Amino acid sequence: MQKHLTVKTRPVANEKNTVFFEDYRITVLDTGLFRIEQARDEHFNDSATQHIWFRDMPPQSFEITKGKGEISVKTARATLTVCRDMKQSRILIDGRSLPLENAENLLGTYRTLDCFDGEYYIRDGSRLKLECGVCSKNGVAIFDDTDALRLTEEGLLAPRSEDIFDIYVFAYGHDYREAVRAVYTICGSTPMLPRFAFGNWWSRFHAYSDREYLHLMDEFKAQGIPITVATLDIDWHYSDNVDEDKQITAQGKNTLDRGTLETPENKRIGWTGYSWNTKLFPDYRTFLNELHKRDLKVTLNLHPASGVRYYEDMYAEMATAMGIDPSTERAVPFNISDPHFVEEYFRILHHPYEKDGVDFWWIDWQQGTTTEMDGLDPLWALNHFHYLDNGRKTPHPLIMSRYAGLGSHRYPIGFSGDTSISWETLSLLPYFTATAANCGYTWWGHDIGGHHLGIKDDELYLRFLQYGVFNPINRAHSTSSELISKEPWEYENGIGELAKKMLTLRHRMIPFLYTCNYRTHKEGIALCEPLYYQYPEYKESYNFRNQYMFGENLLVAPITSHSTENGLSALEVFLPEGIWTDIFTKDIYRIGEGGRVFTAVRSLDSIPVFAKAGTVLPLSSDEGNGCHNPISLEVKVYNGNGEYSLYEDSENGEAFTKFTLTEKDGTQRVLISTEGDLSVIPEGRSFTLTYPNVVINHPSDTAIEFRRPEPEIKVLKNGAPCEASVDAYGEVRVTINNVDPSATYEIEVYAAPLDGLTDAKRTLVRTLRKVQDTFTNRNNILKKIKDRDDLSIILGYINLSPIRDIEKKRLTETFDDN
Repeated sequence: MQKHLTVKTRPVANEKNTVFFEDYRITVLDTGLFRIEQARDEHFNDSATQHIWFRDMPPQSFEITKGKGEISVKTARATLTVCRDMKQSRILIDGRSLPLENAENLLGTYRTLDCFDGEYYIRDGSRLKLECGVCSKNGVAIFDDTDALRLTEEGLLAPRSEDIFDIYVFAYGHDYREAVRAVYTICGSTPMLPRFAFGNWWSRFHAYSDREYLHLMDEFKAQGIPITVATLDIDWHYSDNVDEDKQITAQGKNTLDRGTLETPENKRIGWTGYSWNTKLFPDYRTFLNELHKRDLKVTLNLHPASGVRYYEDMYAEMATAMGIDPSTERAVPFNISDPHFVEEYFRILHHPYEKDGVDFWWIDWQQGTTTEMDGLDPLWALNHFHYLDNGRKTPHPLIMSRYAGLGSHRYPIGFSGDTSISWETLSLLPYFTATAANCGYTWWGHDIGGHHLGIKDDELYLRFLQYGVFNPINRAHSTSSELISKEPWEYENGIGELAKKMLTLRHRMIPFLYTCNYRTHKEGIALCEPLYYQYPEYKESYNFRNQYMFGENLLVAPITSHSTENGLSALEVFLPEGIWTDIFTKDIYRIGEGGRVFTAVRSLDSIPVFAKAGTVLPLSSDEGNGCHNPISLEVKVYNGNGEYSLYEDSENGEAFTKFTLTEKDGTQRVLISTEGDLSVIPEGRSFTLTYPNVVINHPSDTAIEFRRPEPEIKVLKNGAPCEASVDAYGEVRVTINNVDPSATYEIEVYAAPLDGLTDAKRTLVRTLRKVQDTFTNRNNILKKIKDRDDLSIILGYINLSPIRDIEKKRLTETFDDN
């Protein structure tokens, strides 16, 4: 293999970490990670495999005890006992002796959701069965690597030695992050994604022409909707009409040796293609250049299974390179197990288009799991080699492809396939995405809105899109139909306008998402994590499976069912102990010990997204499709104590802007400083600190008793007073222009606290303004709020009032009803 198509592995374990027992070899890789092999004649495998690349951990501390027919290896975390009869082997952890099995495994992910409607496969009704991950409710998980191929130092794949078995035991108890970090230790870390990947992607299975596509991109701009990735599906090349366009059948060339027959192997003649359709794209180079002028990155769809046929532009060169006489017009077969084919596949078919402006490839493999090499899944090989090849020209390579087993996190991003347009699909995806963290696979991208079939429901489109904003990759996509598309302006009754706002928010979140990307790469913390990673002590963390942590400090609970009354949706939500603020409604939830389950009621303009106290949320205020380090930043500060480090980089270096929050006696103090390469920070940067928890005069505060006095605000630069713009009407905002990245800034905001009852009344009045009911009913509630000094009596009156039940829940959801 060429150098750029090989990887550096370190598969040989430190001999100090190995223990031999009869025909077993046990390797202690970490305090909670063990490898157990059983091999004939002690021919153990010391090569890397498709999944496992690194075993050279430093010497581990452990004790060995031998018994009759067994051996025990004790670390600081667990004691593994391997028996002559492997079925009797066990592990002692947290005071429990457990068999080596996945009985309570919290699961991982799955190859593809193609043709699923929610959890059920459309074609036969079978239910989705996720693969096992490395996290388990009982604390022990098993990964079986017995059948994986070896990966040689030359970058080639080779058959395994005939091991009886080769398994890895993950014994980390409820320290789920450590279990996932162990995956990264032996498989390699999750690489950084390029910044543009975190914006909005446009994709549609549609035979665009160059003029139509550019017009569409210009319409997005005119509508104020930023896009970062332009995707072209199979119709960039000759596809559905290839037989007619190339006169294949008319010339008598629809033959198997030419690779043009429609067979189960190639599905459709036009799925595979490498020649631009000049009817649609007469000058594709100019087209690609025009997309780049619009600050867009470009990806093209690939279905490589049918090889290279005689009518492709590069057929003669590819055939000659592979030893086929071009005059025979025999197809060049796709053979990803052949190193020579792999090198020519990239050199001839892909590199020229990349030089013309294709940034990365969408590998749409759907043609099975077998190749000419026994045991080699072509999907794994395509992901592996395509990712490495893309890395020859960029520091942050990217592909889009389906999941191919443990270790697939090395080849981001995931494409989950073609799902049904349904509430059932939307209801599956939050759980599916977060649970994938259990096998280290953190960058799933879905067909947001669903792909095909299903139902036309504008509310479903909006709820899908709102979920997409809080999903790793926000990529709209749909099947080839005149009746299905995802442009926001195609949706009526205000849905399109709400969709625009959400897409704009997603683009604004790129600084936050890119920082999460860095933390995934460096610290092994997924953007989307199940609740039980941070809150394993709560049973609700396991039961509320569609809730997840987003960037460690945001808790997201997507709405996945249709609204009921008054256009409102009700969702049962669990919040752990602490102070949380809904980033959309700005409602504050003070949750006591044990957490709280309640009904969250939302109108169409938001879903429940809760920020922990002390959260910092950086948002870009720059306009356009570009996703550079922003000149103008809005930083939302949620009152409390906390730290946040905004990561930014350039070709030359990286910088960390640190925010330290402390709250004491009504004063919120924010300290801002920057470390690293200061040239990364754009000249003329401005910060606008926004305080959602410090609202001075809300429009509903017409009654004098609800008004708060003006805040006291102090802004210092290197300890001296600093010029700043302050807006203290409504939500407090402090803007510092022309930020000096070498300086330290300190911002203090003191807002006189309201007593608990007044604050509760203020919240009730603000929410009451939105309740849909008669003025009389609403006004009677308002009188009770103002006249009564006992919150329980006020809440009791609301619950006995004639307004609808869903409106009652909306009014009272921030108050603990236990």
